[in-house]
Amino acid sequence: MPESASRWVRKIAAWLTGRRVSWLLIALLAVDALFIVLHLLYAFTPLIEDPAFWLGEDRGYAEGFQYLKFAGLVVLFALLTWKKRALLYAHWTLLFAYLLVDDAWMLHEEAGEWLAAWWGLPGFLHLKSYHVGELLVSLFLGLFFLTTLTLTYRASGPTARRLSQDLILLLVLLVLFGVVVDLIHEMVPFPGLRTWLTTLEDGGENVVVSVILGFVFERVRRMLRWGERPEVWARAALQGALLFALFVALLAVVQYGTPGLIGNDGYYHAKMGLLVRRQGLTPTPPRLPLTILNPARFYDHHLLYHLYLALFASVDPAVDGGIALTRSVKVASLLLPALAFVAFWGLLRQQGVPWASLWSLGLLALSEGFLYRMSMPRIQAPSLLILLLGYQRLLKGRHRWLLPLGFLYVWLGNVFPLLLVLAGSYVVAVRAVEGHRPWSALAYPALGILLGSLINPYFPRNLLFLGYHLLPKLGRLTVPVGIEWYPYAVKDLVQNAGLPFGAVLLASLALVRRRRRWTAHRGGAPEIGEGMQPASEGALQVDVASLTALLMAIVTGLMVLKARRFVEYFPPFALVALAFSTAPLVEGWWRAHPRWRHKGPALALLVLLPLLVLTLRAARHAAADSPPADRYAAASLWLRAYSEPGSRVFQTDWDDFPRLFFYDSDKEYTIGLDPTYMALYNPSLYAAWVQITRGEVTMPSRPIREQFGADYVFTDREHEPFLRQAADDPGLQEIYRDWDAVIFQVVGEP
Repeated sequence: MPESASRWVRKIAAWLTGRRVSWLLIALLAVDALFIVLHLLYAFTPLIEDPAFWLGEDRGYAEGFQYLKFAGLVVLFALLTWKKRALLYAHWTLLFAYLLVDDAWMLHEEAGEWLAAWWGLPGFLHLKSYHVGELLVSLFLGLFFLTTLTLTYRASGPTARRLSQDLILLLVLLVLFGVVVDLIHEMVPFPGLRTWLTTLEDGGENVVVSVILGFVFERVRRMLRWGERPEVWARAALQGALLFALFVALLAVVQYGTPGLIGNDGYYHAKMGLLVRRQGLTPTPPRLPLTILNPARFYDHHLLYHLYLALFASVDPAVDGGIALTRSVKVASLLLPALAFVAFWGLLRQQGVPWASLWSLGLLALSEGFLYRMSMPRIQAPSLLILLLGYQRLLKGRHRWLLPLGFLYVWLGNVFPLLLVLAGSYVVAVRAVEGHRPWSALAYPALGILLGSLINPYFPRNLLFLGYHLLPKLGRLTVPVGIEWYPYAVKDLVQNAGLPFGAVLLASLALVRRRRRWTAHRGGAPEIGEGMQPASEGALQVDVASLTALLMAIVTGLMVLKARRFVEYFPPFALVALAFSTAPLVEGWWRAHPRWRHKGPALALLVLLPLLVLTLRAARHAAADSPPADRYAAASLWLRAYSEPGSRVFQTDWDDFPRLFFYDSDKEYTIGLDPTYMALYNPSLYAAWVQITRGEVTMPSRPIREQFGADYVFTDREHEPFLRQAADDPGLQEIYRDWDAVIFQVVGEP
């Protein structure tokens, strides 16, 4: 081996085994390994069906992670260029920027195809002509960057040259996987071998880029003298990444308990995500002309969530019956709750709570209803994420961050008042513990909410809709709505919120215990965190973090007693309250019994695992009870094919709308999303709709035609009284029937 090559190998081997880069490198490689495993599961098992997990899929999940790594390299070299003023660093900035853009926009593929067509290039050895064109484009670009490397290398100092020498070897490995293995992959005619070559090619590229990023980050850290702080960040990032992967895996147990979307409204959100992707921030609204969501007054109060789903939505259900859109939205519904759980862990870690990872794992063991609702393709998970991030910023004293969080919360949904409740709980806690009122904690989120309401593509309709949507839910419900707005029965309350209520009780007892023992232990008690400092003598001897969490747990617990839908907020704050309130007691007990410091986590895990298994199994069974994934698919797609766009459909169930809209968003529907929307628009019209759907109106075709202006009637087969009336009505002509639905055409007077 030549001396220079052996020197490179020794340096890279020493670097790979060095302690300074191990955490960042392992974090990157762990994510790469996860994507490779998911790719193999997609290729060889029926467990994963989303093609975005295929490593060779353009703009797939692994390629998205590759974009982030290239972007990181661009930022690092741009920073070096700015700090060190070396042209060689500018060369690397340009090179990695090109690789990022080329990966995202497939520049060399398109240029190769054009070159092959323009020059009439021939194919050979199973290579198509455009493959030859791609190879020529890559060679040309390689020569270009080699030239710029040579020129800038000569004009740079020894430090930049040494860094570049190491980078060249790593780029040779990248070319080996990205070009050589790619050509072999295209020349091999055997499908089974091609699958493994795809794994080698794209998996190898991902690993090499991770190694490059880890290497460059470590060198930049040393050159700019960042100290050890980035290593701490890297270690935390690794822990967070591993927890995120664990949460995704455990949530998948619930998510894939059904092949469809969990719940009903998710089908509406999935289609809105697709429309936002295709039409922008304000797509064609759902056509509900007889409700307060009619086109003139429509407000997309989940706009931010639909923007998120737009990243995953690509295939219209009319193409494949909704299979691709359902699969991609299920993946989206895994990532957000996992991210919220990582934020929960980050909150505990920030406050120095022992066993933060175990506490965060406990989130999945507290409540079946909580897990079920977190798995829905709705705003519960991002809403919890915003609250946890806001809680972190409050405890750090960085209240200004609540302004953008308040802005985003308004765009996410109408639950944004919860951010003010959180800020208010914090102000009360600070007043009780420290004796002053940090009004900025309330002012910044309020200002953010105000700006989010005013700077809104739907202003001022959003303000009117807020009153319409929330006010009917605050008092006694006069219009039957979804079951989520009603309280749990006692048995269900115990099953879904019993453990969180127990956690609140234990947290309260722990605070009382701390108050009684504080004087004895105050001198030797360790510092637990920025939000958990002791109060002055004579004040209530609790800390701000614990009291804020306890107040939020009490408020959200009362909300659960009012409506079961708030079970998505009560368990997390109950668990936070318990973790914060017991943390000083645990630390004090460890100081008195040091031999239990390492045994405690194992014992806690033994207690946690049975609860975790039972809760996951119960939530999976609840998900399995969801209606079939293809319910109404055949009927909706048939009506889409054999009726005019813009036709009006009368439904006998208001909650059938999400699935009908999922398959056909070009129709007008009489009612949808919430029955109060029609009741608020026209109470007498809603009363007529109720009578017709209950089968209390003979000859229903007349009011359906005259009052509702409908061309078709869509009903499930469980509305037997209505079906009997329809059978005797010559104005309703049955045109379709299957196991799920019956469709009538509304004809003229007999």
